[in-house]
Amino acid sequence: MKSEKLMDCIGQIDDRFIIEADSLTNEADSIPAEAGIQAGKIKRVRRLWTMRASAGVAAAACIIIAMSLLLNQPQQTGPDDLPDHTRPTDQADLPDLPKLPVNTELGSFGFEGYLAYDISELRNGNPWTENNDLAVMPVFANPHEYDGAGAPVSGLSPEELLAEAEKTADLFGLEITSLYTEPTMEEIERIIQKMEAAGASEEEIRQNANIYRATAECNGAKIRVEKDGSIDLSLDQEMAHLAEEIGKLSVYESFRVSFDFRYKTTDGAIYFAGLPLPDGYRFTYANTSYEQALEATQYLLAEYGGFMGIKTPGYDLAADYTFSGDLNRIYTSAFENAGSLTDRILNYNFRRLYFSATDLGGLGSIMYYNADLSQKIGDYPVITAEEARKLLLEKHYITSVPEELPGEEYIARVELIYRTGRLDTVFMPYYRFLVEMPSMEMENGLKTFGAFYVPAVRSEYLENLPVWDGRFN
Repeated sequence: MKSEKLMDCIGQIDDRFIIEADSLTNEADSIPAEAGIQAGKIKRVRRLWTMRASAGVAAAACIIIAMSLLLNQPQQTGPDDLPDHTRPTDQADLPDLPKLPVNTELGSFGFEGYLAYDISELRNGNPWTENNDLAVMPVFANPHEYDGAGAPVSGLSPEELLAEAEKTADLFGLEITSLYTEPTMEEIERIIQKMEAAGASEEEIRQNANIYRATAECNGAKIRVEKDGSIDLSLDQEMAHLAEEIGKLSVYESFRVSFDFRYKTTDGAIYFAGLPLPDGYRFTYANTSYEQALEATQYLLAEYGGFMGIKTPGYDLAADYTFSGDLNRIYTSAFENAGSLTDRILNYNFRRLYFSATDLGGLGSIMYYNADLSQKIGDYPVITAEEARKLLLEKHYITSVPEELPGEEYIARVELIYRTGRLDTVFMPYYRFLVEMPSMEMENGLKTFGAFYVPAVRSEYLENLPVWDGRFN
């Protein structure tokens, strides 16, 4: 194939055409995402339940809903923030704002459920409480567009990817020994040849030709730059000190610094050891108590989180149980918990510093998520938690749980969150209800609490109020 045609075809490669997958991955990718983080790793085999972060970290794969009108309105179209006590009482009082599409898909990889002996064990750091009565909440357009597989529809060009990798290496004084794209140009040529042989049109080839990452291999480190601009800096043991300079990456929406320290046992098994913590701290996946996790996270925030300028830290130490009854705490996070309640809720959902543990008690990675909220649509009137509860009972909910709501008496908790999945075209508030599923209780006494979502924005502003129809994701 001529080089001109090859370069002309660089666009978006469908994952099914990628010949060589990335085989070296890191356990630290356990963050959802939906944290925008959202989300390559050596994966542990986990239960079918999909553990999702309560903020946007969590997040779930969703189907894209078209929203061209909203994406073309980056400026706020509603009034300034209303005081919390001024809740509109009739149609005449409602501000003139565009209607919002409700994403009714939550992905197809298991379902969102949490195992615990009691709902009180499922603690998180959400600053919202049920006695809060906010009248309005801001809604934002997601400035990024992703396809059904979660890959960016547009993003950095191959040249920009390589330039960002070089820029990151310069920031940390790293010498690049190898710089390349993934797939490489040679791999793209083979992909295109395969598609041509299969009868794909030039437009299909153009749409499915995609360099999605640039990698810079350095002495003691590896830098990956994803097409959406996120940065992954993997450090060997001799370069671990560079983690103290992670504030240099704070200009990016998201980054991860991982510690590629491995431990090989006498029987040949390999574990990720991570960066050791000082004596006295316990930070492992399994059976780290809330108090131990809080102590470790406070230390880690003081050590690595100075660039965030947090004055009043809030902590999210979410955990649930494995089938065998072990407490499972994949990550912890910190956020700014000062300012108005709305500010605190936005920080909790959209700007956090995450710390992931390893099985051997070390720090696996540090992850930063700071969503782009520049495309504000407006401040939307929201319903109360009690009103959302009524809608839930009327089956106006979204869920990935493979059973219908078992009954009002099984509603265990409600909280206000933003769904921040990659494929949510709108970042809007929802009430998330955790509901005990009696048919799923295990013999060891563990209960399953499934997640059910009700839009918090008043129905007058929704293009489609969800109605459960017996289908599950």
